[in-house]
Amino acid sequence: MPVRPRRAGAMLLGVLLALVAALVAAAPAQAIYKGHDADFSEYRFMVSLRLAGTPDNPRCGGTLIEPDIFMTAAHCVVGVPQGGLVAVVGANIPDWAAAPKIATLGHAVGRHYDPAANNRDDIALVRLATPQSSPTVRLATAEPPVGSHVVIAGFGCTNIPVPPTCVTRPDVLQETGQKVLTDAEGCGPEIFQNPPAFGPTTVCTVGIDDNSTVVPGDSGGPMLIRDRCGGFRQAGVLSLGSDSPDPLVAGYTSIPVEAHWIRDTIKQLRAL
Repeated sequence: MPVRPRRAGAMLLGVLLALVAALVAAAPAQAIYKGHDADFSEYRFMVSLRLAGTPDNPRCGGTLIEPDIFMTAAHCVVGVPQGGLVAVVGANIPDWAAAPKIATLGHAVGRHYDPAANNRDDIALVRLATPQSSPTVRLATAEPPVGSHVVIAGFGCTNIPVPPTCVTRPDVLQETGQKVLTDAEGCGPEIFQNPPAFGPTTVCTVGIDDNSTVVPGDSGGPMLIRDRCGGFRQAGVLSLGSDSPDPLVAGYTSIPVEAHWIRDTIKQLRAL
């Protein structure tokens, strides 16, 4: 199935970005509001991203896509020096205290990512210092059609997301269902204000029937579709949450649009 057409200006290329320590750290990350406890056996590819200097404090979510590579959002790593990240891989919240914090060798963000402008190419890859035995998630080759149902998951906060303040944290990974919207329905400037959404690299979703959405705690987490075998394929990386309480919409960086960048950047990271 071909990738759903996006507005003109989409870019598929990306290169390894040399991060500068002076860059400002990202805005708060996102997670699940009105979700429910997930069966973690289906989500052992989940990653909790932290700073090396504060390894016990979760910063963002992510997903293991290769034994030595995980995916997250660009805004989770911009301004962090190479090797300044650690990760907890394949562990649910109750197991975090005892789980190893895996060092990283380097990371890269989408070529055109500039949070002062919009969320274009809000995607990052991180190379782990030690390959992991946890299952990896397969990547979707096409965006889910408008109107289709997807699943989102996150470790972050569970309180209402507007304003974006973390009040309540979950005991275990949360998940919920979402419906895919058109860009006009879900990505307008009245919904995503700071930064605005960049349509060609963003897929927007809204809760199916319970107003569930993302809130502070786990940007970089996955938007997932079920494959024919009942497993998951990842179609998006959580980038944006609504700046307005009505509607509560989430914006995800499109993995099919970023496919070439992902393949090229894995090679670059492994050359470090």
